[in-house]
Amino acid sequence: MELMYPIVIIICLIISIGLYFIKFRKKSAYTSGKKVANTKYIKETEYYKQKIRKYKVLSKIIKILSVLSIVIASILVARPITVQNKSEDRYNRDILIGLDISTSECEVNLELVKKFRNIIPSIEGDRIGIIIFNTAPMVYCPLTDDYEYIDECLNTIEKQLKLVVENDGYIPASIDSDGNESFVFWYGGTIANSEERGSSLIGDGLAGTVFSFPDLKTNKDRTRIIIFTTDNDVGGKETVSLEEACSLCKKYGINLYAYCPTLEMNAYTSKEKIASYKKAVEQNANGKFYTGKLEQMTSNIVNEIKETKTSLLKTSKKIYVTDHPEIIFVSIVILILILIIIEKRVKL
Repeated sequence: MELMYPIVIIICLIISIGLYFIKFRKKSAYTSGKKVANTKYIKETEYYKQKIRKYKVLSKIIKILSVLSIVIASILVARPITVQNKSEDRYNRDILIGLDISTSECEVNLELVKKFRNIIPSIEGDRIGIIIFNTAPMVYCPLTDDYEYIDECLNTIEKQLKLVVENDGYIPASIDSDGNESFVFWYGGTIANSEERGSSLIGDGLAGTVFSFPDLKTNKDRTRIIIFTTDNDVGGKETVSLEEACSLCKKYGINLYAYCPTLEMNAYTSKEKIASYKKAVEQNANGKFYTGKLEQMTSNIVNEIKETKTSLLKTSKKIYVTDHPEIIFVSIVILILILIIIEKRVKL
């Protein structure tokens, strides 16, 4: 245990010493009042001597208790504390959800986001982040274990997808119930330079998701997972191909779980696009590829994630300060009660 403000003790000691000399060290000579004559006989009586002895004893007790009260009160003001340095290291995983938000994917993505919201409690303890992409990837939710915030982000995405689905695939110029403007969500970074580069740049989206992991090159033992969804309908010139992006996953030891809707679910994909997507995931990333039913896909992914190992997440040490006023406070109360008893009960 230590004191946060030890200077208070020194100040109170100085005040106590000053009070002692001012209050308790009185001169024996009278400077005011009236003297009583012929007190010699009274002072020689046993009754008088007994009262004087009692007075002196009680006076000393009061002085001692008063000084103790000041000292203990000063300790309380000085704030007794214990300081602990604790590291909150935990074993968990980093999971990024990479979501293709081109309008051709909105209907499937709407159902996917609902499934993702349902599986979050199943992987609680892990850090989760969300990357959305079209022309360019954008971090929509950084890696965090704040599941309330993650759910809020998924809820906003769900509402925006629903607006587009209800508007027949067009982005409405409107504001949702939370005050989020649709144009800000859809055009707030994911279609940067789309006039020159095009849209649905799948390889760039996956590569951007890969490099959104912190300490990617320095902490190679960290367990990292990507859940990546797209129809693989590239509408421009990619900087990084899907095959190259999948190879990055293998290079950095990232577990890739990829999903593609079927032809019945999305008219913009094709058998060739699904096949090339599957090949890139399985051969270049050693990942898992899913298509078709969303229920089966999400349950399989949850089971796969739980089977992957957790890794140590080193965090900076935090300082915890704990106050300990209890004993000091009780001591002061006891001293005050004793002083009250002496003052009220004892009569000279």
